[in-house]
Amino acid sequence: MIKYGNGAHRAAGVFLFDEIYEEKLIQDYENGNQCGQRPRSLVAQKYVSNPLLLDKQNKFDFRIYMLVASVNPLIVYYHDGFLRVSLSKYDKHSKEVFIIF
Repeated sequence: MIKYGNGAHRAAGVFLFDEIYEEKLIQDYENGNQCGQRPRSLVAQKYVSNPLLLDKQNKFDFRIYMLVASVNPLIVYYHDGFLRVSLSKYDKHSKEVFIIF
């Protein structure tokens, strides 16, 4: 799965990485010659095909916030976040990337 590294929210800019998208990236980045030259960053991540599900049917995630102010000495600020639960049941065969949380 490929997504924009910044400025994208709620699955905007998420693409499944297939042969067609790979060819498009190769052309857009001139076979790697434009790496680091493009203003928009991309993040590649492996899709988790068997995620932990809430009640064995809905995907979920935790959003918590931490700020590492210093590592020597270690100073970390923590702020409670929230739990997001998908409104749709998880279907491992679906190619839909815009599942609403």
